[in-house]
Amino acid sequence: MKVVHVIAFGLLFLGVVVSGVQVSYYSQRVRDLHGQLQAVQMHQDAQLAEHSRLLLERSVETSYQNIERIAQADLAMVFPEHVEHLEP
Repeated sequence: MKVVHVIAFGLLFLGVVVSGVQVSYYSQRVRDLHGQLQAVQMHQDAQLAEHSRLLLERSVETSYQNIERIAQADLAMVFPEHVEHLEP
């Protein structure tokens, strides 16, 4: 019976050691994945900020006052003094 107890104790000890190694491995894996997640989230935040700035810039560039200024300054366009309405 003593040999059976030694074998059982050895198997239990081996199971505990293997379990400890697995816990250590997966804990490190979770830390690595969490670091990657944070890096991706920071990149996403930067991209969203850039997108917001571009939307704001587009709205400014397409405002009526800006288009009128560009038409007058860059294209030498002027609003006509006399406007005629044509009937279809």
